[in-house]
Amino acid sequence: MSITRDRVLDFIRSETGRPLKPRELSRALSVPENDYRRFRRLLVQLEREGAIVRTRNNRFGAPDRLNLATGLLSVNPDGFGFVCREEENDVFVGPGGLRGALHGDRVVVRISRRRGGKPEGEISRVLERGARSILGIYRAGAHFAFVEPDDPRFPRDLHVSPENAGGASDGQLVVARLRPWLPGHADAEGEVVDVLGLPGDPGIDTLSIVKEYDLPIEFPPHVLEAAEAFTDRIPEAETLNRLDLRHLFCVTIDPEDARDHDDAVSLEDRPGGGYRLGVHIADVDHYVKEGSPLDHEAMARGTSVYLMGRVIPMLPERLSGNLCSLLPDRDRLAVSVLIDLDANGRPMKSRIAPSMVRSRARLSYLQAQKFLNGGGSADPAPHADVLRKMDVLRRCITGRRMKRGAIDFNIAEPRIVVDCEGNVTEISRSERLDSHRIIEEFMLLANETVGRYLRDRNLPVLYRIHERPDAQKLLEFADTAAAFGFGFPRRNRITSSDIQKFLAAVEGKRFGQVLNARLLQSMKKAVYSPDNVGHFGLACDTYTHFTSPIRRYPDLMVHRLLKEAGGLTEERKNGLRERLPALGDVVTGRETVAQEAERASVKVKQIRFLEDRVGDDFNAVIVGVRPIGFFAELNDVLIDGLVRVSTIEDDYYVYHENEGALIGQRTGRRFRLGDPVVVRLVRADRRFRRLDFLLKEGGSRTERGRNRRSKNGRRRRRRG
Repeated sequence: MSITRDRVLDFIRSETGRPLKPRELSRALSVPENDYRRFRRLLVQLEREGAIVRTRNNRFGAPDRLNLATGLLSVNPDGFGFVCREEENDVFVGPGGLRGALHGDRVVVRISRRRGGKPEGEISRVLERGARSILGIYRAGAHFAFVEPDDPRFPRDLHVSPENAGGASDGQLVVARLRPWLPGHADAEGEVVDVLGLPGDPGIDTLSIVKEYDLPIEFPPHVLEAAEAFTDRIPEAETLNRLDLRHLFCVTIDPEDARDHDDAVSLEDRPGGGYRLGVHIADVDHYVKEGSPLDHEAMARGTSVYLMGRVIPMLPERLSGNLCSLLPDRDRLAVSVLIDLDANGRPMKSRIAPSMVRSRARLSYLQAQKFLNGGGSADPAPHADVLRKMDVLRRCITGRRMKRGAIDFNIAEPRIVVDCEGNVTEISRSERLDSHRIIEEFMLLANETVGRYLRDRNLPVLYRIHERPDAQKLLEFADTAAAFGFGFPRRNRITSSDIQKFLAAVEGKRFGQVLNARLLQSMKKAVYSPDNVGHFGLACDTYTHFTSPIRRYPDLMVHRLLKEAGGLTEERKNGLRERLPALGDVVTGRETVAQEAERASVKVKQIRFLEDRVGDDFNAVIVGVRPIGFFAELNDVLIDGLVRVSTIEDDYYVYHENEGALIGQRTGRRFRLGDPVVVRLVRADRRFRRLDFLLKEGGSRTERGRNRRSKNGRRRRRRG
């Protein structure tokens, strides 16, 4: 009998099950000796997921039967934290229960009690440190020195002995490596490993993010040598063995400042009606062979990281910006997906093949949009005709995808313009153009097509999966929606169509954007996994990533599999199946780090833009309410800051969780999600990435509250 995760979990969770050591478990499950190593890896994987827990004496058991849970610790700047679990409510941990655990650590928490159905506990064990280094300001005292962390979620200073100061001077921004210390011990210790400079130095913003997230800037010399060894000439044998598509009218459409172009699109009319869509993706595997130095480096990086004003690529520039980039008027190696569709955008058949392509034009999204709108160049006909046909097809494909229940969260994002010195010159709301939608839709279709091709052949692949949301989180969101007068289904099994209909109902409404964002927070994160459970958000049974091999390692793996598909041996398949779970975890983790770094980069630029506007008033909307106050997002800059309840002096305000509101005890004045307010910026702290506001005006009032406020106002005026 094969050893599957379900079989292991069923046994551990069974009534007769008790915490057992790995060898005891393997005997109970009759695991063959030659499968024991794989069985141990499965136990470790299940522990990382939080499905099982390991006790201090190395026994594995069911979490709920031991009052234990596993998850990632998220620490609040005020000292408390939450252990985040996928399937169940997060566990609250008070300041006294952290026991040396830090923000980002993977921990075991012992659940001690429940309040209002919500669990509370204390950290039992740190399984894996999330932070191995800390960014902060070096403070040199007369008798001791310490590093004051930039991240407010790291509540303790890091003590540094003189021999571990690394030449740092007082007030400099440094990177300090954590040293092990006993849980519960008051003082964390570290050593300075890098001195970045003074906080106001040019470029320090971006450099600090690079160091904070431990992003690799330089490529090792042997990796660069491997990239430089390739010539511009394409071997004749490659030309003979590929589908020659250089006759097609291919174009790339990317952001204005894009440096790598890994996808091009083409569209032809089919003789019998309908279209032939071509999605042509750079053949990175031709240059980055499995097991090569380039491959090892790409796997370690996992993804390119796009910071404001700086890109940290997955591959060296020689490949990412040249040989693997589908530059105009250059012959390039590609893997092409050719999809025949009828006039209504319904896929009829497809072909996937290594190819030769030649892009005819490199367009930005704005340029492509001008062609769609009827402008462009002096001779726009070739571009305009093709692009307009693409837009017609795109609308058909979008309509079909939405009909099956795909979800489209329309979350506003900032558009930030930076000059050559890194200064922000403009921030506005990013506009989603039809040219964006063309590329998005065509890439989605290509990824689906490739995923199904690999699935139908039972090949071992990393799928891009998005699991169904947790029912409890959706019930909590239903309470939030009801507080704003909107109905959300209260069922155990919500479909993507249910969510799509709700989003359509709130679109354009006063609270629409806030509810949009709240509902998105209730969703699970899309990840990479060899287990195909489908993609809930796309309402798609099979999905993978294929279209960006220059900047995403999973896409490169898919390219290799496509090229090997016809000749894979069973030994090769089994080897891949063993590696894929761990690889899925690695690339998902690297993606998460990249996303967090990119968000931090945007936030730093937004705060820098506002530093000269301290004292100015802004229109904003309330996007979060807490007992300490509410968070207001500036309408134009799209960044939020805190209005502390202690600074609102007209009343005492109490937090009402069920209504998501702060309510004045005397006036009945309310501050709740979605309320428009006017705030004054009083602090813009780039180092801690925090804005503080004072309320100028805004917030809703009940009728009773308005009457009270009016009477009290008249009394004050008479007394004055």
